Amino acid sequence: VEDEPEDPQDPTTPQKPGTTKPGTTKPGAATTKPAVKAANPMTAKGKTLKIKYKKLKKKKMTFKAAKAFKVRKARGKVTYKVTKLPKKARKKITVSKTGKVTVKKGLKKGTYKVRVKVKAAGNSKFRAKTKVVTLTIKVK
Repeated sequence: VEDEPEDPQDPTTPQKPGTTKPGTTKPGAATTKPAVKAANPMTAKGKTLKIKYKKLKKKKMTFKAAKAFKVRKARGKVTYKVTKLPKKARKKITVSKTGKVTVKKGLKKGTYKVRVKVKAAGNSKFRAKTKVVTLTIKVK
């Protein structure tokens, strides 16, 4: 009887202790190709803030991010940055990095549209994502 070379792909071939079958890796072994991150499922929308002029005459008003923006399914830290402000409101409306909206005392009656870039930083499984939303501020 001839000695045939053992076929490593054949599941009936006995394995030497401490070895793995071809095409498999040992537990804890580093893989050579980097993992591809998934798209961030974040959705964002700007809301409308309604402010009474009478209150704004006396003192500034602040709004939390949850009151001004609707951000859902964001993966990673969410940050905010103003991209466009009406000229009349440049010194009167601010949006912090955390999303807190401040409307300063003395802003005139009217409707102001503020464009804000909302960014979710991503994490080990998801890429970063940015979306530009419009926040509407109505002073009556």
